[in-house]
Amino acid sequence: MEPLDAITRLQMPQAVANALVQDLHRLDDLWKRLDVLVLQPAHPGSPAAVEKGDKLGAMAYDLAATYLRAALDHMRAWRTLLHAGEEPTYAHFSLLRTAHESALIALWLLQPGLSADERRARGLAAQMADYEEKRKLQEDMAVMAVPLPAQTAAQRQAHLLQLAKQQGLTQPNKKGKDVLVTPMPSAVELFTQLEPMRKDSKARGSYLYRFYSGYAHAKQWALTLGAQRMAPFDATGRTLALVSSNDEATVAATHRAMNAIERAVVVYEQLHVDSGKKHADPS
Repeated sequence: MEPLDAITRLQMPQAVANALVQDLHRLDDLWKRLDVLVLQPAHPGSPAAVEKGDKLGAMAYDLAATYLRAALDHMRAWRTLLHAGEEPTYAHFSLLRTAHESALIALWLLQPGLSADERRARGLAAQMADYEEKRKLQEDMAVMAVPLPAQTAAQRQAHLLQLAKQQGLTQPNKKGKDVLVTPMPSAVELFTQLEPMRKDSKARGSYLYRFYSGYAHAKQWALTLGAQRMAPFDATGRTLALVSSNDEATVAATHRAMNAIERAVVVYEQLHVDSGKKHADPS
């Protein structure tokens, strides 16, 4: 991590820069810890050592590692912008959304207190959701077949559903079609379930995802938050607005995203080294 004076060129209060540096300082350590978990065998007798020996059981771990790597990669991109002296007006919230959402998916997959069967069911749900997005892509690209031994996403879904049924992890829906017992929650549901709010607050964690999405989808209400109205410039009363980056939201979102990543890395570590005892969520 570069020293504080490396980012004093940013057009933001020094207290804001200091807060961002303090949070992003955790990145390199978390990256290395994830490397250890992915590249070294799990401790004998740990849940990870047992469950990774089974194709379905390994899914939650493999997907969690992928989501965590994506989360860390996006946060490194945000840090790189800061060290280059760049503070985007909007773009960093898209980086933060992907990082935060990815971390919460990883945390959902390996959430403390789950049994091995519950982790297996969640891994299946996440993998099925992954294939579903690829199926839609292939459908839009008119990809109906792929060279053997590869399979289309639809074929992979059918095979995965068959394996799930053999494990008793499916049930018929209202139309009698087999579906997974444990569905993949939406991003909004993940933020509601896993992003803690103050006890005295009536807000739901889902507001964070909606806030990020306002920027990611360039919604006017998000892009003009905190804008300073300038003098009217035509007969209809339309005005220009002077927009600057939302420093308070930037600090809060960076802090929450980093905390979510660290929480997920911690539970991943516990499953690799412990003998199966349950833990509280390290929020």
